[in-house]
Amino acid sequence: MKEYPMKKTLIAGAALAAMLTASMAVAQPAGGKMRGPDANQDGVITQAEVRTQAQTMFARMDVNKDGRIDKADREARQAERFKKLDTDGSGEVSLAEMTVAREARETKRAERMSMRAEAGKGEPGARQGGKWRGGPGKGMRGGHGGGHARMMRLDTNKDGAITMAEFEAGALERFKRQDTNNDGQVTKAERDAAREAMKQRWQEKRAKPAG
Repeated sequence: MKEYPMKKTLIAGAALAAMLTASMAVAQPAGGKMRGPDANQDGVITQAEVRTQAQTMFARMDVNKDGRIDKADREARQAERFKKLDTDGSGEVSLAEMTVAREARETKRAERMSMRAEAGKGEPGARQGGKWRGGPGKGMRGGHGGGHARMMRLDTNKDGAITMAEFEAGALERFKRQDTNNDGQVTKAERDAAREAMKQRWQEKRAKPAG
C-alpha cells in the first residue's frame, strides 16, 4: 500500500492547535486529588497557585524567551512538533509516522480514561456504549481548531502577542469565575459545579438546530 507523505505545511495547523490548547482548568484525576495549579495537592486552588502555574506555562510557550507569545513562538513550536512526528528525518511525515503518533495519543487517552473509571468518574469524550460522547472542545466538530482563537482572546490590546500580564490575567479571570463564594480559593465542590455548568451549556448548544 502506497504511503502519501504529509509535508510540514500541511500539518502546521493541526500542530499549532494541539500546542495552543493548554488549559487553565482545575482538573480532577484519579484518587480524588486535583491537579494543575494545586501544587500542594490539598484539594484547594489558591490565586497564588494559579499565578505560579500561569507563569510556568507562559515560560514554556515563550520559546524565544522575549516575554511575548507571538507568531515566532508558534512557528518554533510547529517546527518542534513536526520534528517529533518526522521520526526518520526525511522532511515529510508519512502515513506510517502519523499512525504511530495517533496510536501513542490513543494509548495515553485510554490510560487516563482507565484511571478516571477506577476513581468512579466519567470524562467528556469518553466512550460510552460503543460511541464517543464528545465534550467541549472534543470530537470531529469541535476538535482543537478553536485553540488559537481562544488563546488570542488573551491578547487584550490586540497587538498580535500575549504578554505574561495578559496570560496571567486570563488565568485569574477563569479562577474568579469558579470561585463562586469569592473567598480567594476554588474547592472541589466549586470546581465540580463549574464543570457541570459548562457541560450543560455545551449540551444546550448541541441541542440548538443548525442555522
